[in-house]
Amino acid sequence: MAEPRIRTAQHTSRVAAPPQRIYQLIANLDRWPHMFDTVLAVEHIGWSGTCERVRFWGTFGDWRGSWVCSQELNPKRMQLRFRRERAAYPLASFGGLWLVAAKGSGSQVTLDHYYTIVDDDPVEAARLDATIEQSATRMLAALRRAAELGDLDDLWLSMPDGVRDHVQDVALR
Repeated sequence: MAEPRIRTAQHTSRVAAPPQRIYQLIANLDRWPHMFDTVLAVEHIGWSGTCERVRFWGTFGDWRGSWVCSQELNPKRMQLRFRRERAAYPLASFGGLWLVAAKGSGSQVTLDHYYTIVDDDPVEAARLDATIEQSATRMLAALRRAAELGDLDDLWLSMPDGVRDHVQDVALR
């Protein structure tokens, strides 16, 4: 059997904010549930070599549940690489890269995805292409809004652990 085709998708957004501010938003996974409507909760599992293992609870298209990613931060390059440890059917593999670069008086954010589909099913491929397009567009728009708001520390609400545990418990049902 032939190796599945590696599919890629690249999405970019111009943001009227300094690159360092944007990178800090991307790198601080604890803020993701406040910023991205597809992420309900985040749990730091630990380190594996140079990668941090993180469990996310949230949605991806019609799919709801949790997944574990290996994440590798590179502050010098202002990038975050990620890879799902076990992709959910029909994905055979799933990963990508967030990259922030200075652009004029602001920044350009790039969100790349790479993935393979079980049996290269063309119907599933079309559905996943559309899901990734919608998800990436929404995440970049949310990141742009958060980065352009200014002093972010005044805007974030903290959540007591009991509430966070409840959210994670509900997300698993």
